[in-house]
Amino acid sequence: MAVDLLGSMRDMVVLVSTQPTPGCKSVHYDLVFLLDTSSSVGKEDFEKVQQWVANLVDTFEVGPEHTRVGVVRYSDHPTTAFELGHFDSREAVKAAAGTLAYHGGHTNTGDALRYITRHSFSRQAGGRPGDRAFKQVAILLTDGRSQDLVLEPAAAARRAGIRIFAVGVGEALKEELEEIASEPTSAHVFHVSDFDAIDKIRGKLRRRLCERSYGKGKAVRTGWILDMVQLAGRSDPGAVASLSCLLLSSLSLVSPPLSRDVFPQGLPDEYAFVTTFRFRKSSRKEDWYIWQVIDQYGIPQVSIRLDGENRAVEYNAVGAIEDAVRVVFRGPRVSDLFDRDWHKLALSVQAPNVSLYIDCALVQTLPIEERENIDIQGKAVIGKRLYDSVPIDVSAGPPQPRARQSHGPDGPHPPSPLSVRPLGLA
Repeated sequence: MAVDLLGSMRDMVVLVSTQPTPGCKSVHYDLVFLLDTSSSVGKEDFEKVQQWVANLVDTFEVGPEHTRVGVVRYSDHPTTAFELGHFDSREAVKAAAGTLAYHGGHTNTGDALRYITRHSFSRQAGGRPGDRAFKQVAILLTDGRSQDLVLEPAAAARRAGIRIFAVGVGEALKEELEEIASEPTSAHVFHVSDFDAIDKIRGKLRRRLCERSYGKGKAVRTGWILDMVQLAGRSDPGAVASLSCLLLSSLSLVSPPLSRDVFPQGLPDEYAFVTTFRFRKSSRKEDWYIWQVIDQYGIPQVSIRLDGENRAVEYNAVGAIEDAVRVVFRGPRVSDLFDRDWHKLALSVQAPNVSLYIDCALVQTLPIEERENIDIQGKAVIGKRLYDSVPIDVSAGPPQPRARQSHGPDGPHPPSPLSVRPLGLA
């Protein structure tokens, strides 16, 4: 049973797209994994590679008319584990990834790159070369220096239209990874210390793949339906024709939903968070996370904090370059949030900045460094106290705050006490 210490929050509302709109899942690929199975990898670590492939495949829509997935293993020589289009469902590909055989031998990466260019993306192998609707992508994973030359085979693959991501583990040379990967190498080269860490870059790799398909900084309109996590609710029309509102009455999120259920593709670069709430007298000087996403290791990915002691609103996220990035809003308008009256708080998160709105009026816009995408294997939490994680109670029925203007962060908005949604796109 949740303890109503924060005060009250109104019914949760999530805007849900009712029309098909383009998104990461609607960009389809001929995707080939090129996996180093040389002796330096070892059988135990190769099992971690198998799971990594399965987890990454889980983020794609797999099928004959969607993304096709193939796997090539290499050591002394490259061999096809299964070709593009051999499996017509995501579950079948994931199951096949779990049965990949480990070979051992030397690391001949150049030979493997020539092989996928000549064979793996061909029509005979199930590829769709020349069809602009399907992007040709190779994801190479290796743990050491190649024992043959990679520069020319990699260049030939890129000239053939294959986009290459290079993932290095341990002693893999960054210079060699940069010779292999597509440009810009900063977006296509990844390096981790050991095989235990490869799953931690999965979200970043998936985001970079999608970013470059659309162009950096272009968000994707989508909707997240919270009844995926078995929260009862009803659907009502929204103020925007293509959106509807899912109303969730009198719920308490004591057991947090999984991030992959609420945000199956992670968070877009641009989105808005909106909630209406009020503090109790006893809790307005405390610290609260009104929204937080944590990864499978318990590390916060993104959070919105209400700092009662300092009367501030703080937005935190995992950084793409720095470990963490944040912005802090303070001032008389922010202090109003802690006066025990009802207020609507909105944060508009965009690629270069974050804007705070209180009672539908813009308070301040602050710059922010580049953010990383969330780990979809984590959990999403609506409201908890900072020092002991006591959850808040979400209750129905309070009046709406008086609006100082008729616009929210992305234009007119319906009476939506709590929503998490991307900003609209053309």
